[in-house]
Amino acid sequence: MRVRSRLSITLAVLAAVALLAAPAMAGKGEADPAAISQGGQDASGGPDMFGYTFFDQDEPECTFSFIDISGTGTPLSYTASGTFPAEDDGGATVTLAEPFSFYGTSVTDVVVSSNGYIAMNTTGGLADDSGGDFSEDCPLPAAPDNAPSIPFRLMPYHNDLAGDGTGGTTFVEYFAACPRVSEAGDESCTIVHWNNWGFFGVTGSFDLQAVLYHASGLIVYQVSDPAGLADGSSTAVAIQNDAATDSLVYSCDAAGAVADGTAVCIYNPACPTPDCLEPFNPIEVPTQGTLGLVLLGLLLAAGGVWLVRRSA
Repeated sequence: MRVRSRLSITLAVLAAVALLAAPAMAGKGEADPAAISQGGQDASGGPDMFGYTFFDQDEPECTFSFIDISGTGTPLSYTASGTFPAEDDGGATVTLAEPFSFYGTSVTDVVVSSNGYIAMNTTGGLADDSGGDFSEDCPLPAAPDNAPSIPFRLMPYHNDLAGDGTGGTTFVEYFAACPRVSEAGDESCTIVHWNNWGFFGVTGSFDLQAVLYHASGLIVYQVSDPAGLADGSSTAVAIQNDAATDSLVYSCDAAGAVADGTAVCIYNPACPTPDCLEPFNPIEVPTQGTLGLVLLGLLLAAGGVWLVRRSA
């Protein structure tokens, strides 16, 4: 009886260890918890209330791979929103070749702003958003202080930008197979590329782009800035819903938060992890958690066999 008691205690202890091992780490494809960043100091953040999360180039979930479409994309023709030149404060309407899901809304019509943002679901065109909003309105979420404007936005680099003094042009191009392969899997995309764009009244330029992936809803912002101008000061790098009640912020008025080679990957909750578009593979490498459950099952089976033999 003493031997049986000691063995039973040993099995119980091993079983407890196995149970503790089971939840010790996130399973394959599961995101680790992360705090929301209001200054870009973190490499990951979210979720917002809708469920969007972000990662930057310092994390394996996001890669910097800038796609220069200045030689192949369609140049946009801006319309001035006021007395300043169109490439300073202006907007251009774009109809996407394929719908894009943003905060649960299927979007096909957008306004691209000269000031580094994209107003979404602008079925009324420039009457909905003129593109002339040059204030980043930090902290977010916030209603725009410019009229006409809507809060429903992608903000790859919202600032008082200008292309008129730098010879800048904004290009847009749709790809059935995106040249920047999505972290979510093979899919189509639309790229909006501000080429040779700068700040109002400041010498020098840089490139920025937004990549919209149509199957997964993934959003990727990228900044190519060898001269080191786009540091994040007076800038919003974020997304925001239509009611200005929810946003996911990578950087907002945070000096030093954006540099050459910055990539920000914003995952839609419908496709929240890398490879989420790929077919399910039933053969997976066991995680620490699954190994713990396997160990528990083996221990319980061994204990049952031992008890049967002892009672026989």
